[in-house]
Amino acid sequence: MRISHKYKFILFCNPKTGSESFREMLDPYSDIKVNNNVREQGKNLPFYTHISPIETKEIFKGLGWEYGSYFKVICTRNPYNRLVSLYEMIYKRRPSFLRPSFKNWLLNTKNRGDGGGGKDYHRWRKYGTYSLDNLIFDENGNYLVDKVIKLEDFNKEIPSLFSKLNLPELDGIVKKNVGRKIITQEYYDEELVSLVQQRYSWELKKFNYKLF
Repeated sequence: MRISHKYKFILFCNPKTGSESFREMLDPYSDIKVNNNVREQGKNLPFYTHISPIETKEIFKGLGWEYGSYFKVICTRNPYNRLVSLYEMIYKRRPSFLRPSFKNWLLNTKNRGDGGGGKDYHRWRKYGTYSLDNLIFDENGNYLVDKVIKLEDFNKEIPSLFSKLNLPELDGIVKKNVGRKIITQEYYDEELVSLVQQRYSWELKKFNYKLF
């Protein structure tokens, strides 16, 4: 995550949505730069990279900081693509015969709670399978962020955000951690398409995402 007290923004890092690129672009203007996934770090550094908005709001309250006074940003991405990218990241060091199939893996994940599983410090893995609505709303249905930026619209949305936050004009859009090109459709059958439509219905409808 990134926090600026001067420019009053918080960047939440939704896994596999281009957040590494976004963090680098905001680094020069951030007072707090978090690049780890250890959940418990003590009073001096209570944040971690892929922390959720609801956790952050509670920490702000404990620190006496006014959460509502910061402009809160999170990125999103077509969930069909994001889930494939997450799967490939989790198992990238395993040969194919030691991996679960994408289908078996996805069927055993959740869009909240334990999410994509993993150990406690695998917060990117846990939150990587969360549906966006389970990240950005509290239990009463209130928004916890002010802006959702689609990875697919970075070239347009990020310069606009910099202008809104009164940050210096960007020299260009940074693109980090760009993997090999993947044909997403090859990972899905009818059952998995139906599963994604059910679990991620809010963001599919909100951002007009489709498999093809």
